[in-house]
Amino acid sequence: MDPVLTYASLACLAVLMGRGALAKLRHFSLFEAAVGGYRLLPEVLLRPFSVLFVAAEALSAPLLLWPASRSLGAVLALCVLLVATSGIVMNLLRGRRDVDCGCSGLGESSGGLSWWLVARNALLAALAVASGDWAINSARELVWVDGLTFFGATLALLGLYYAANQLIESHLKFQKMQNS
Repeated sequence: MDPVLTYASLACLAVLMGRGALAKLRHFSLFEAAVGGYRLLPEVLLRPFSVLFVAAEALSAPLLLWPASRSLGAVLALCVLLVATSGIVMNLLRGRRDVDCGCSGLGESSGGLSWWLVARNALLAALAVASGDWAINSARELVWVDGLTFFGATLALLGLYYAANQLIESHLKFQKMQNS
């Protein structure tokens, strides 16, 4: 893959992991309640799991941006995404859709869980896989115009992520309106 696209993936993933961790830290009690809402852990493990999850998410962001630790950051981000997605899938399979996902919009109204969140997280996991050092193996030199391309591609990826989140949220709210 072209190094500019790899670096844009890295930057996008780092922003999303960092923003998610900050939102969870700012509203930690809401995040901990969301983790409890999944009903997958005993009460005694909710706080330790929540702390470790946020720490892993927060740590993955700077690790993704530092060249020497890029692969570790990608693996950590992938682990965070896999754990979160596993919780969503388990609840969806149990028919539990009215659970706050606890993703990043804490304190806002949550539309609940859906397979769209699973698909979104699968795409983010693909970004994590594409962001490791193993993905940067281009022989071409970067030139000044690559900086513009990097900036534009990063903004485009972030825009697509937030647009997809808005569509998922709107779809879930629309479904709830139809069912009531």
